[in-house]
Amino acid sequence: MGRDRTKANRLAELNGAPPRLASPEDLEAAGPKTGNTHPVRKSSGARHPLKINLLAVSEALVEEGLDPAIEFARILKGRPLVDEDGNAVMDPVTGQQARRYDLDADVRVRMLSEILNYTQPKLKAVEVKMSGSLELTSEQLDQRLGALLQKVMR
Repeated sequence: MGRDRTKANRLAELNGAPPRLASPEDLEAAGPKTGNTHPVRKSSGARHPLKINLLAVSEALVEEGLDPAIEFARILKGRPLVDEDGNAVMDPVTGQQARRYDLDADVRVRMLSEILNYTQPKLKAVEVKMSGSLELTSEQLDQRLGALLQKVMR
């Protein structure tokens, strides 16, 4: 049996509340920190000397109060533009507050593409085997394809 590790306690004000993602403040207030356990844990360095210990990276980020998902969102949203007086600068085309981005558009698109892999399922290819000859007219084939597309769109 593995040894019993210290677990963080659930905050009293969260009892009975609907589940939500924990913020770094919630994690700090939840109970005693486990200390600097991330340097002690070792990855399989003998077999894979260049392998990164993702658990250690995750624990170090939590200790520093950083959440990669939140930081990605902050970078992608950009910063609102303000003038010298602190007033919001409005975009004349959209009529919304203008934003300043620290990264180029192509880098932001690549970030969104990477995030998309975690938020949307990938479509799988389906192999269709047909035997015999196709005895549908082009109109019947169009109707059948239209019906299939309608079924997929629901």
